[in-house]
This record gives sequence, C-alpha cells and structure tokens, in this order.
Amino acid sequence: MQTDKRMNPRVRFERPARITSSTGEKSSVRSYDFSMQGAGFTGAGPHTVGERLSLVVDVGQDGASRILKIHGRVVHQQPMNGGWLIGMQVLKK
Repeated sequence: MQTDKRMNPRVRFERPARITSSTGEKSSVRSYDFSMQGAGFTGAGPHTVGERLSLVVDVGQDGASRILKIHGRVVHQQPMNGGWLIGMQVLKK
C-alpha cells in the first residue's frame, strides 16, 4: 500500500482494464492503483490533463465477475516502462 499527500491510502491493484474517452474512443490499459479519490492506470499513450475518461475494470475474485466503472478526469501523467502512468481523479458522473 502506498501513501503520499492523499487523505486516503492508495492500494496497488493491477488488472487488465479499458478506458473510454469523452468522444467514445476506447483503449486497453492496465489498472495500477486505486484510492477513494482516484485511480491510476498504465497505457501506451499519454492523455491530456483535464480530459474526462471512464475506466472499467473487473475487480471480482475466485472466478466471480464484478465490474467497477469509474468516471474521472486526468490529473497527471508520467512516462513509465516505455508507456505512461496516468492518474485520474474520480468525478460524479
């Protein structure tokens, strides 16, 4: 578990995921971490800070599917292992 300036800790959670932009463009990504205020994911390309995205990831365990859908906006990004680590803040839809 990682902590920093956030009020709540981030929990590392890596799974295949999908993002959808506000224009409907879809991309495969990998979830990276979650907190009560946001989520991080890794992907091939950068995104614009302020861009609105939906992140969908299956958080189920033991063969049970449980789909989590988060609506948010990009608040930071940085190069990571030949791709990008993107941080998004959760927004009410």
